[in-house]
Amino acid sequence: MKKMKKKKAVCFPLALLMLALACLAACSGGGAGDPAASDTADAVSVRPSETDAPAPETEPPDPDTVHDLPADLDFEGADFVMYAWSGYRSLANEEIGETLNDAQYDVKRSTEELLNVSITELLGGANVESLKIRDYYFSGDTEIHVSMEYDREAFLHAIEDLYTPLSQTKYVDLTKKYWSPAITERLAIGEYELMALGSFQLEAFTRAGCIFMNLAVAENVGAEVPYDLVKEGKWTFDAIARYSGLAFYDVNGDGKVTPDDSTTFGSSDHRQTTLNFMSGAGVPFMGKDENNLPAITAFGNEKLVNVIEWVKSMFFNPMTSVASAADMDSMITVNMFTHDRQLFLIGTLNDMRGDLREMDSVYAVFPIPKYDEAQENYYARIKDTVFPMLFNFAEDPDMDSAVLEAMSAYAYQNLIPALVETSLQKRYNNDPRSVENIQLVFDSRIIELSDMMLWDEFGDTGLWRLMYQDKAISSWLASIRNKAEGKLEGYIEDIEDYFASLT
Repeated sequence: MKKMKKKKAVCFPLALLMLALACLAACSGGGAGDPAASDTADAVSVRPSETDAPAPETEPPDPDTVHDLPADLDFEGADFVMYAWSGYRSLANEEIGETLNDAQYDVKRSTEELLNVSITELLGGANVESLKIRDYYFSGDTEIHVSMEYDREAFLHAIEDLYTPLSQTKYVDLTKKYWSPAITERLAIGEYELMALGSFQLEAFTRAGCIFMNLAVAENVGAEVPYDLVKEGKWTFDAIARYSGLAFYDVNGDGKVTPDDSTTFGSSDHRQTTLNFMSGAGVPFMGKDENNLPAITAFGNEKLVNVIEWVKSMFFNPMTSVASAADMDSMITVNMFTHDRQLFLIGTLNDMRGDLREMDSVYAVFPIPKYDEAQENYYARIKDTVFPMLFNFAEDPDMDSAVLEAMSAYAYQNLIPALVETSLQKRYNNDPRSVENIQLVFDSRIIELSDMMLWDEFGDTGLWRLMYQDKAISSWLASIRNKAEGKLEGYIEDIEDYFASLT
């Protein structure tokens, strides 16, 4: 305020000077002049802090991005402890001058100041001798308030009555944008929302599936870069299939596909390739029945079988692909892509912060293709999702839910822009035309129920091995049907018992 008063004292002489300059310009007969120069002059000479002009109006923040926690909430310095596996750290304890770390620290600091709490993140692994969260909690060493759980463990522990459905807490508002309502609704079971995606967990966003295109290879083989196809909604299975074999070249002429050759397609994780394209085509293994309870949709689904067969022939063809059962970690194809010996790499946004970070050539980012042009949206499956889960026997569940609400709101306002706009679109991205596509991938994220409930039946390992076997997809589905349906039937009984205990 003192600064503003001091500036206002010189406002009148400044206004006279500006008027004199305006008259001089009008009388000079110099015509309109350079528009850019005029804009610059205005920007320099008319500053709200130096005149009586009001500050420019700004749009009010979207209410869906701001928490509605009571202003008088005060938890008197209480401890709040989060448990997370070390690879999924959500918070930072100090500023170090790194964009994402400092944004995470800001989320923690802002929440602590708002609610008068002290937040600690207990990392799993070596710190707790790799004990499962339930075993560690009941050991009594530390009271844990919230656990960051893997998708499949989160669901199982929820129906075992270990966690409180977030929709039943006092302060968590799952209708807010920072809880990803579309994803939360997709995960809802019956009338309950057992879990939601908190905006403070970066890995839950960066593990979204996408496709990278090496532009140096594209130029070398004369391949069209499909920016316009994506924008027009025409980036489909047929569109990417037209590139098949385009960049394949047997460099050493030995008649075999080796890492020294050049290929068209690869993946940063072969195990996820089929699952990514199934989600992209809108044909997951599981959906919902009329009661909003989980149901298997894979059996008898001809489109699903067609998609899996297409993926197998396109990306796992031994005549054109280096992918093999021995290359489970997919580093062979990643290395080929980064060294300009591969046109496309199927991966996740997280690869931009990892293996592609030091890549010399420019690469473009695209969403997973749609099945066909009739499909309305692109879909980016998130693998290994992590959810914040609140223990149902916590001593102060109101405090716990208030902390989660504040952290998710602050993260959406500050951490997510730091991730998407600063890191992914600018720092790690080296292709200006991919900025919109990165946002598109981020906005089209989805989570599959089968990843949470029937991982052993429909997860990456069994399906990935099938890609290298001479076995019909329909036969494989028939072989696992009884086990999958029996397992889900047991889950439904547990869910119904759990829901009965909540009423």
